[in-house]
Amino acid sequence: MTDHKPGGDLALGGQRVHERLTQEEPELIARVLTRIQDEVADYRRLPVEELAGDIARITQQAVRAFARSLREDRQLNDAELRQIGASAVRRAEEGFPLEAVLTAYHVGAREIFAVGSAEAGSADVADLLDVADRVLAFVGTVTGAVTRGYLEELRTKVGQEHTARRTLLSVLADGGPVDVVARSAGITLPARYLVLSVELGPHADEASPGVDADIAIRRKLRRFLAAFERSCGEGVLASLDGPGGLVLLPLAGRLSAVPEWHALVDAAGRAAGVDVLAAADTATPPEVRLVAARTGEVLDVLRWFGRPPGLYRLDDVLVEYQLTRPGEARDRLAAVLAPLDAHPELVETLSAYLELDTNRRRTAARLHVHPNTVDYRLRRVRDLTGIDPLHPAGLPRIIAALAARRATVPRN
Repeated sequence: MTDHKPGGDLALGGQRVHERLTQEEPELIARVLTRIQDEVADYRRLPVEELAGDIARITQQAVRAFARSLREDRQLNDAELRQIGASAVRRAEEGFPLEAVLTAYHVGAREIFAVGSAEAGSADVADLLDVADRVLAFVGTVTGAVTRGYLEELRTKVGQEHTARRTLLSVLADGGPVDVVARSAGITLPARYLVLSVELGPHADEASPGVDADIAIRRKLRRFLAAFERSCGEGVLASLDGPGGLVLLPLAGRLSAVPEWHALVDAAGRAAGVDVLAAADTATPPEVRLVAARTGEVLDVLRWFGRPPGLYRLDDVLVEYQLTRPGEARDRLAAVLAPLDAHPELVETLSAYLELDTNRRRTAARLHVHPNTVDYRLRRVRDLTGIDPLHPAGLPRIIAALAARRATVPRN
């Protein structure tokens, strides 16, 4: 057995390997990222923001961890392995393939070796073999950390706590023995919840060519919920898909006032990188079922009236809510616009005109038509319905009729 040479003394081409890796770190990281995208197809479907952010960050951490371990002649320590494991957890949360993550680390290790040995000569064979052995040991250690972190997250997602919380949310939203379920799951119910029915706008990555839309959606939802969990702890309950859903936040000190509700929803939207339209109210656990149904109805009203992103309560849309309740009056209001069914361009123009505060020039710009065309179409609406959207007296009725129409025949 040969004598052990300290890692900090390993030199190739007249330069210590750990010093070369540190000196060329920016170029090395760029090479690793490029090679990963070239050789691992799943990474090409990731959003650019994630590649330049989280993936670049963990690549840098891994390169630095190897250089330090070489300089200090040791294996990776617990803190370094936790960083690598935490990154694997995030990939598992996004549903990113474990195989792709492991392959990326192997690609990175090969690039580390290539850079570190670039100047090696015939006199460096012994050190070159030692460096290669240390790179292989590094890959083995990293592979174990990645696999553990990834699989532990999967077990968590399907584990007992996850199942219990999903069951509790289902009972709260659908009605049932809430206290019994909470006790059996070991969950302490708050005195009140902030009930949010939310609609999330699409993230730009969802429509980006070459980006896996499913991963982009899961990432959006993860970031959205993480913002709530940072503020409200583990008591957050949510049922969300791509477009939105239901969120229950335990009411605590920082959520005691309405301005804090607005701030928290705004922060969650920024974290997810999307616009958020939300209807909010508070409820005791037994009241969640009824309140969630009502906030869902308020969210529909917000959509029908084209309200901008933000958080709203029933009090903010009392008139609009009442106008769109099912009944004979709503049906008759919707029927006012029935003559427009054969003229979709008139409905489109009327909708844009009202959404843009009756500004005909902005309406023309949105529809890519001449302002005179907008005037002509609005006069046609008047002729067909008997209500003049160009006259202030006609606006309340035409707005109500359009909302009633949307409530009767919801848009896709």
